[in-house]
Amino acid sequence: MSQPKHSKPSDALPAWQWNEMQQVGTDYADTAEVARYERRMGQFRNLAAEDAAILDLLALPKGSRILEIGTGTGHFALAAAASGHRVTALDISSAMLQFAADRANAAGLSEVEFRKAGFLTFTAAPAEFDAAVSVAVLHHLPDVWKAVALCKIHRTLKPGGRFVLRDVVFSSNDRDPRGQFDAIIRTVPPAMRPEFTMHIAKEYSTLDWIMEGLLARAGFALQKINAAQAPLVEYLCAAERPRD
Repeated sequence: MSQPKHSKPSDALPAWQWNEMQQVGTDYADTAEVARYERRMGQFRNLAAEDAAILDLLALPKGSRILEIGTGTGHFALAAAASGHRVTALDISSAMLQFAADRANAAGLSEVEFRKAGFLTFTAAPAEFDAAVSVAVLHHLPDVWKAVALCKIHRTLKPGGRFVLRDVVFSSNDRDPRGQFDAIIRTVPPAMRPEFTMHIAKEYSTLDWIMEGLLARAGFALQKINAAQAPLVEYLCAAERPRD
């Protein structure tokens, strides 16, 4: 049976280390809120179609190892495992991880390992994974810590390993990006507008040229950018250059 594993706390973390375990916005330690989150996402996103599209982008042979950072309720991790892959799924919320593990057990999917960790606190051997995926999570980190996170992901991928990143990224076509914010809020379903307003005000979504520069600096070659659902932008990257 799948059960979440908890990373051991480290006393060696420096005082300047970003605390990625801090709760911002919605309280995903609340099991009832986790179930509500799943329902909200399903109201304006076709999660099954998104998962299938990511697996098509990765184009991996069966048995490949995938790292997912920010698994949430586990829908992608379970879809990947059902497709024959071995998945290590990370999240900082114990309630999310338990929800996802219960789902995996109910579906009889044993090829998923759930770990309580995030971008900065997970541990993995160099070149351990064939691919990595992160959807709507990296915006929780300021840009300098995004850079640290992306370098960590790069080190865990085999040469040529693919990375799919989907996140809220603002366009730099307008010199002043503030004009985008009201326009974006108007496109969000009414029930999601307070949450998205908080996202813009208090979280760390960045501009497209910054995100692309961070990916390149970490050693990723950009193979495809899909902004059809902007501000949710999808990047398909390959780990082509060593960064050590």
